[in-house]
Amino acid sequence: MTRNEYLTTLETELKKKHIADTADIVEEYEQHFAFKLADGFSEEEIAAKLGTPVAIAAQFEAVKTATPGTKANNGGSIWAKIGMACLIPFEWIGFILLSCWAVVLGASALACAAVGVCLIAQIDVFMQFTLLQMPVLSGLIIGTAMLAIGVLFGAGCCYFFAFLKQLVRADIRWHKNVVSGAALPPLPTAPQLKTKSGRALRRTFLISTAVFGVLFVLGFVISAILAGEFGFWHAWNWFVK
Repeated sequence: MTRNEYLTTLETELKKKHIADTADIVEEYEQHFAFKLADGFSEEEIAAKLGTPVAIAAQFEAVKTATPGTKANNGGSIWAKIGMACLIPFEWIGFILLSCWAVVLGASALACAAVGVCLIAQIDVFMQFTLLQMPVLSGLIIGTAMLAIGVLFGAGCCYFFAFLKQLVRADIRWHKNVVSGAALPPLPTAPQLKTKSGRALRRTFLISTAVFGVLFVLGFVISAILAGEFGFWHAWNWFVK
């Protein structure tokens, strides 16, 4: 069974049984296909591992038609709802702190890129400092290395925001399942990136890390040779007013 056939059949079976949140359930299984396809599995293999759409719909129907008084029928207990309500402020404090870290990564990316441009173009924006008293070759190499680390921080910022977004979605799904007794499958906390986006992000991480490592070491060695001493920053009077 192909992915489209599987998802269409699953949606039909869920609607037959009047399962709530049918669209969300189908979306979850669509993501399962996307991730497994990225790992090299065929659509038929994935469909076989997930189980038949009829069986999946029957599982959701079993939860829906649970005996009266169960959580699936009447929602979570009052204690579960109170516990979830008390937990929400602490969770959002954590989300805010994580957001701050993502902002720090983004600011670091911009700062490194700005320093890289200044070193390459020999632009002295530090005024009272003589940081840029270095040969053009050293500035070019180290400046390019700074641009690479800026790209690395930028990619990390994008990934972290994607992680935070997915973490919030997973948390909301968990609250919904606990409080209302919904039968939706739990969401993963890992970022749900499309195959092309995930590969592009991985390549960006690898290439920018390699470029930064090679050029930073090369720039350090060349600067030391040109300055005639290991501590070349002393020879060029860096950070001296």
